[in-house]
Amino acid sequence: MTFLIYAVILMLLLIFIKETIYQLHGIIVVIFFFVLLYFLLSMLTIPFLDQLLSYVQSVPYVPQLVYSALFYQLGLFFQSIFEEQEYETFGEMVMFSVRIVLLFYWTSELGKVLFDFSSILEKLQ
Repeated sequence: MTFLIYAVILMLLLIFIKETIYQLHGIIVVIFFFVLLYFLLSMLTIPFLDQLLSYVQSVPYVPQLVYSALFYQLGLFFQSIFEEQEYETFGEMVMFSVRIVLLFYWTSELGKVLFDFSSILEKLQ
């Protein structure tokens, strides 16, 4: 609930800044974006993920999936802030790099599983 109150106050403040000092509006929006993102991650998201992962810690690959989803969502946030500031190309580059990092990570994880699987198959022969 506190987060919603902060978001409403932030929105009203940004509307006021946009109407009075339009030239600084873009810079202030980016600053508030990072402040709000930090608050959201540190106060809500990370504690929730820690609690969620404590329940399913015995299930394989759940922490990796959860943190991959969080990383992908952060990439989407950065893409949208770049697009709002009319830097669509940079937003696409951010999402491209996020996808490459996730693909690289999961390819290495899949390689470990395939190596273990092939060693099990060799022992069975």
